[in-house]
Amino acid sequence: MKLEYLFVVVDKSKTRKATEALSESGANALNVMPGAGTAPTSLGEVLGGESAKSIITATVESRYLPSIKRKLEDVLGLGTKPVGVAFTVPIRKVAGRATMRILAGECAEEEEQ
Repeated sequence: MKLEYLFVVVDKSKTRKATEALSESGANALNVMPGAGTAPTSLGEVLGGESAKSIITATVESRYLPSIKRKLEDVLGLGTKPVGVAFTVPIRKVAGRATMRILAGECAEEEEQ
């Protein structure tokens, strides 16, 4: 299993749409944190004009990334409009097998056959 840590930064007003889209697309361990825009104005225009942001993190199996990308594009316009940004970080080298299973939404005690 190849697991990625997904970060999505959106205007606070788009939080519910983003979390629903992620949940429907196979994301696990969703976490929402408040954020505030501190980027230079030019970068702020790329990420969206509003300064109140939500930083959404989730764990995602890499096989779900294409569908999650499409869902975020469809629901939020991410990638086509200045509404936010999404990126992933591979976590396979910083977590053990049990941790990876928990982050993937599985039970840690289950043994692989």
